[in-house]
Amino acid sequence: MASKSRLAKVSLPTDIPEAELVQWSCREGYVYVPIPPAGSAGHRADKWDVDKWFKALKVELVASGDTMTVRLSDQETAELFAECPLPSDGTPLTTAVEPVIDSSRYFVLRVVDKETGKHAFIGLGFRERSDASGFTTGLDEYRKYLRRKQEADVMKADFESRENGEGGPQRDYSLKANIVIPLKIGTTKRQDGDAAGASTSGSRAGSAVVQGVGALKLAPPPSAPKPVGGGAAGAAPSAGAAEGTPGQASAANTAAAQPAQDNDDGWGDFTSSSGAS
Repeated sequence: MASKSRLAKVSLPTDIPEAELVQWSCREGYVYVPIPPAGSAGHRADKWDVDKWFKALKVELVASGDTMTVRLSDQETAELFAECPLPSDGTPLTTAVEPVIDSSRYFVLRVVDKETGKHAFIGLGFRERSDASGFTTGLDEYRKYLRRKQEADVMKADFESRENGEGGPQRDYSLKANIVIPLKIGTTKRQDGDAAGASTSGSRAGSAVVQGVGALKLAPPPSAPKPVGGGAAGAAPSAGAAEGTPGQASAANTAAAQPAQDNDDGWGDFTSSSGAS
């Protein structure tokens, strides 16, 4: 009898720590311990004796999920020295990282011991102004992230309340009955036919332009009128008449036409007389 295989149930651990991502780091930062208490306006770096720091450490901004921590560690061994967790519940970040009032390169950190929960205030300074600017930019980016996250949570809660009917009537996006949706079929073909006709007309016009005036069909000129009368009227004028003035040529033509009329009249008389005989 064949044995039935069984799948073993695998239980995944639920206490897996979230991955950490280093958002910003600086090789060299200076820690000042202890620092004098703040005045009425805030902390001042000129009271720290900044040339006598306690220790040089590596400074990192480490993100894990929705939280961020300022981590101070040894430059060579990477041993943890202290951590400053940043608030993510809407509390101002200045409660954890506070800039001094007389310099842009020095800050006051509120470091917390994870085991005991105790906290202390220490000073942090940077040699280069660009390092201090990068540290401040990292804090600003985290502040913007918290603000966007808060706005997204508000929008999500509002959407869920509307879906559950708590924030007003629920919207119905379904199609209603007896709705007629007009569809235009064949419009594309007619447009293609119109476009083809327009292209044909355009090609004909272009061909006419290329061929020039020769492409135009013109009517032939009218033929010359035939002369009336005998050989005298149809004969070409003499060289002397051709060289004369237009008035003389007209008079000669009139005189040449007059004998033809006389001959016609005479020919008519001859016809009538022959009939009479």
